[in-house]
Amino acid sequence: MKPEHTHTEADGADRWEYRDCYVERSTTEDGVYVGSNLRFADRRELAATSRVSPVRVVVDGVSAASNCYTIHSKSEGRPCGIFGTRESDYPESGLVWMLGTECVTSIASTFIRNSRSWLNELHSNHRLLYNVIDARNTVHINWLAWMEFEFVQEIPKYGIERRPFILFRHYV
Repeated sequence: MKPEHTHTEADGADRWEYRDCYVERSTTEDGVYVGSNLRFADRRELAATSRVSPVRVVVDGVSAASNCYTIHSKSEGRPCGIFGTRESDYPESGLVWMLGTECVTSIASTFIRNSRSWLNELHSNHRLLYNVIDARNTVHINWLAWMEFEFVQEIPKYGIERRPFILFRHYV
C-alpha cells in the first residue's frame, strides 16, 4: 500500500495514508480488535490449526513480530487487518502472516493495488518469507499467487483438524 500514499511521522509514529484507508504500526489494542472480529475464513483457518483463541493468536503475533502493521478503514475508523513477519527457526527467514476483519472488503481495491509494495518492507529483515495457508481459503490463495508467492507443497493433514494446508514462500 505504499504508492499513491502519503507518509507522515508524528511523535515517532509512522502513518501511511491512502484514499480509503491508512496503515500504522500495530498495537496490542489493534490485535484485540482484529482477533475479536476476524473474517470467517481467518477464524476457520485458525480453528483448524490450534485451540488457541483468535484474540491470543493475533495479540501474540503483534508481540512477536519484527515488522507489524495495521490497516485502518477511514470510513469505519477501526482496524481492518493486521499483517507482519516474525522470526523463524531458519536463518534469514521470517514467517509472514495477515489476518483481517470483514471491513477489509470495503478497502479491497486499495489494499490489493498497493499490497505488493509492502513486500519490500516485510523483506527488510528476511530474504525468505513463508507460512502455510488453509487449502479451503481460495480467495487468499489467489491473492498470494498475484503477490508472486510460490506454492511449495500441499500438507495433507495439518493442525488439530488434520486439514489440507499449503506451504508458500517468497524470496528476494
